[in-house]
Amino acid sequence: MSVKQAEVSYQHYSQYIISPSPEVWRINLSERKSSILLEVLKLQTEKKPVELIDWTHEESEVRGFLQCLPYISQLRFCKDTLKKESKMKSSSQFLGNLFTAASERDTDTGDKYTEILTSVFNYTSFPWDRDYDDDDDDDDDYFDYQNEKCEFLLDLYSHVKNYESETGKSVLPALQSIYHQSSPEVWTLYGFGLQSSILLEVLKLQTEKKPVELQSCLDEESEVRGFLQCLPYISQLRLSSFLCKHEPEECFQFLVNLFVSASECETNTGEKYTKLLTSVCNYTSFPCDDLILSVQCDFLLDLYSHVKNYESETGRSVLPAIQSIYHQSSPKFWRRNLSKRKSSILLEVLKLQTEKKPVELIDWTHEESEVRGFLQCLPYISQLRFALSVDQDNCFQFLVNLFTAASEFDTNTEEKYTELLTSVCNYTSFPFDEDVSDYQLVQCDFLLDLYSHVKNYESETGRSVLPALQSIYHQSSPEVWTIKLSKRKSSILLEVLKLQTEKKPVELRAWTHEESEVRGFLQCLPYISELRNAERYIPSVCKLFGSKVKRDQVTPLLQALMFTVTLSRKLPSSTCRCVGRVLSLSPSKLNLTLKPRAISLRGVRSLFRHITHLQRLSLEDRMVRMMVRALRSFNGHSLLNTDELSVVTKDSKLTHSRIVSSLSSLLRRLSVRCLDLTECKLEAVSVTALLCLQGLQTIRFSTETLQQLVSVVCEAQDDELTRCFLEKVSKDLTSCSLTWKEIQYLLPHQAVRFNVDLKKSQISLANIRELVPQLDRIQLKRLSPSFILTIIVEIYESRSPQYVSGLLRSVKNSINLKDRVLDSVQCAALRFTLQHCNTVKLNLFWTSIPDEELKSFLPLLNRLTQLSVDRQLLLKLLHCCSSSDDQQEAADLLLSALHDRLDFSCCSSLDLTVTEENQNYLNLTYEDCKMISSVLQRAKSVVKLVLEDCKVSDTALKQLLPILSQVQLSCSKDLLLQVLGCISKGTKRSSVRWTGALSQALGEELDLSHTQMDQRACEQLAVFLEYCDGLTELDLSHCKLTDQYMETLLPHLHKTQTLGLSHNIITDEITNRIHRVVSTHNNIQTVRLFGNKIKDRKLFTGDKRFEIW
Repeated sequence: MSVKQAEVSYQHYSQYIISPSPEVWRINLSERKSSILLEVLKLQTEKKPVELIDWTHEESEVRGFLQCLPYISQLRFCKDTLKKESKMKSSSQFLGNLFTAASERDTDTGDKYTEILTSVFNYTSFPWDRDYDDDDDDDDDYFDYQNEKCEFLLDLYSHVKNYESETGKSVLPALQSIYHQSSPEVWTLYGFGLQSSILLEVLKLQTEKKPVELQSCLDEESEVRGFLQCLPYISQLRLSSFLCKHEPEECFQFLVNLFVSASECETNTGEKYTKLLTSVCNYTSFPCDDLILSVQCDFLLDLYSHVKNYESETGRSVLPAIQSIYHQSSPKFWRRNLSKRKSSILLEVLKLQTEKKPVELIDWTHEESEVRGFLQCLPYISQLRFALSVDQDNCFQFLVNLFTAASEFDTNTEEKYTELLTSVCNYTSFPFDEDVSDYQLVQCDFLLDLYSHVKNYESETGRSVLPALQSIYHQSSPEVWTIKLSKRKSSILLEVLKLQTEKKPVELRAWTHEESEVRGFLQCLPYISELRNAERYIPSVCKLFGSKVKRDQVTPLLQALMFTVTLSRKLPSSTCRCVGRVLSLSPSKLNLTLKPRAISLRGVRSLFRHITHLQRLSLEDRMVRMMVRALRSFNGHSLLNTDELSVVTKDSKLTHSRIVSSLSSLLRRLSVRCLDLTECKLEAVSVTALLCLQGLQTIRFSTETLQQLVSVVCEAQDDELTRCFLEKVSKDLTSCSLTWKEIQYLLPHQAVRFNVDLKKSQISLANIRELVPQLDRIQLKRLSPSFILTIIVEIYESRSPQYVSGLLRSVKNSINLKDRVLDSVQCAALRFTLQHCNTVKLNLFWTSIPDEELKSFLPLLNRLTQLSVDRQLLLKLLHCCSSSDDQQEAADLLLSALHDRLDFSCCSSLDLTVTEENQNYLNLTYEDCKMISSVLQRAKSVVKLVLEDCKVSDTALKQLLPILSQVQLSCSKDLLLQVLGCISKGTKRSSVRWTGALSQALGEELDLSHTQMDQRACEQLAVFLEYCDGLTELDLSHCKLTDQYMETLLPHLHKTQTLGLSHNIITDEITNRIHRVVSTHNNIQTVRLFGNKIKDRKLFTGDKRFEIW
């Protein structure tokens, strides 16, 4: 080759090296030497992924590829290649070879190739190039990815295990990090052709439990037993949605086999496999993650039916083990199609619930036996709902059948099924789920059509159903009735509205032009609290009243409109005349908004000819001039009075000066107290003409206009203009940002104080000395604690007590010094202020005061109407009282300022500056408790003692026992248990005394709910109950109480009127004995037992004292 040819060849090939390398290197190692790949990878400026299309198992090439790893970011396999079953097996073998080669190289050379190899596999989508997620558009693709990934990881583990057994080499330890970090979110298993032992070993490698989803069910007994061994390492057992929908019988039998096998293993080995199995099934969407609610409900009901049949055929008992699934994994509500399934199965399943759930019906049957069967489900249902898509006429007939059957049941059996039926219908969104969007749009129509249907049914059959339905309309009527009068008879609406226990608003969605229907609707007005969306229909109603309309006809309409009328459509003169006549008869002042699309001067005259008084009149700017012309034509015979006139700028063609000129003319012909221009964008210069108008008391400007107006007035330096300005804005300048120079100018011009927002205005600490003498002429808003403190110090240093009253007016008699650190001078200044005031609130939350200064504040506490302190400062003040010369007087003053409340909780004094460790609890020492006891023993009234978030030793706690009779106690439940422990350890005499005092301090209500109760705690509680005269309520819900613990408490349960035992672990054995206790003691009024492991509820049925479902 010539030199020139060599240069050309070099330039040809070097461009590929110099040009950017691909994002991913896709390589076929079976056709390419790894040594070339290594040299190319070394030329990269950054590591890139390598995706293998194919590979070789030749040992030299495997070792050669191993040397490429330091230059690779991720090692992937081509997904299309792995779709071939032979390649899937081959890839796991190749990986096994890689790990073996890496391990051998590490041993021979001391290199860390195993570590490098695992690092290139630690990515979530291993072993492919795509990180699929649950939101992927292609669900089938995602399913394949999950299934194949799981299969790959299990095959890889199996291959490496076989390799180890054949060669004696150890490779698995190096693989572990892949299973730690790259395992799938869900183990998706199909066919289960693999050995369950491999799955078990792989699951053991996880750092956290993951769900397992089966794509097919296990049939062989050995497979089922093997899978049971995996349960300790599974978070959830799922079945694919395809299985649940298309092969439900196989799913049911698989689950039965699992529970039977778990029971047998438990009997033979003592291991609690049944408990493990139920735990992995206890999730709300069981049996799979993505099943729609109706299919889930069908699955659970059919599973129950299948298990019942299995028990009757085999004689084996499976249902008790499956019950916990129905306790904890039942859906939020049951969606049912009664036309396809027997209600008897639904009844049995509902009885298994620990709490009532709603039932939503998709479809149903009118067969009498099924209607009666469903009726028996009602005691176990919280709400009866219907799907939004149901046929309403069919639904009405089903409800009628239900109420008819309930009435017959009541007559024949003396059961109160009608009451039960109405109770499950009494919810605000009846008959739909309130979480369904726009249910309100159809709810009103449903209720009105239901009433109409029932009325027709009664007239056709002679049966009486409406009385039973009435409570639904009493309690379940919508918050707002949405009505289309064009599609609805007003007579039905009237009858339904009469059934309400309180008036509700009505929103009009459509109108009717039938005079009879409009007149019928007018009869509904006395039963409507507010008529909404009615402005477009008001003119036609006014026309209907005619020329001889009377006040008693108009009043219900205007009351329903809240005496607020908006006229916004085209208004012919004839319409204006009718509307004006109606509005003039209003018994109360109206709010009238006039913004018509079109109106003539004659129309305006007709509208206002008879109206003399308005609460508020709102006009668009273009209407102002027309109003002037209309009122001018009355020649003084009619003067319209309105408390407030509001003008809104809409017409951009009108100049500001023209608007103000017309407005000035209008104000001369109207009697107006307040002019609202907040929605009127006007230049400040143009509105100065309005400031000096006579008779007008107040003008409200927009923030922008008012800010400009301040500048205009201050620059004008006109005393009369300034006086008028301050009068018209009611001395309220809080929306303005004022300079100190502007404030100085305005102060001498106003005898009464005007309001200024300190945070918006430019007043600095340097202006304090000039500001203090003016405090009686200015009302400062939003003063910061630092600013208040500076004013206090200035008053003190100038020895000017006459300024204290001005400060107190600005702070509304509430001095806030929270989060301040006071030195001796500031403490002296605060004392000086307190000495010269009589009634003031003082906030010292998180305020730091030197210990030597605290005692000097005690004599001044009588000047305070309220003192707010954090718990640390409270302790210090109490210690000062305890060591005071006149301890009694100091304590009385402090308790009075604190409103007889000692609050040591962190929620009332949360300090954001402290760390999380010391924020929650306050350690009250023996000396603290002794001091608190000493102070409270001298208290003249009952004191509220709050010990939430406090830690107290038993020795210290005993110091507080003598004051229990003098306090209302609020403390944490842990501390309450500690108090019970101290009481139980005393002598019988002291225990009786302290028990009575504690009961009184707690208001005879003992709440230990959500507390972990053990045997010792139950024994201490039993002592308290034994010596207690009686409680109004004892709440032991969510305490994990067992039958054994209840044995200790049982002899004393009659001491309370209301007993809460819900959500514990109590069984039938102890609840039957509780029933006997209640039956022999009349003072027990309520016992809550729901949420326990009670199977037989017959004993409690019909006994209103027991709450159980």
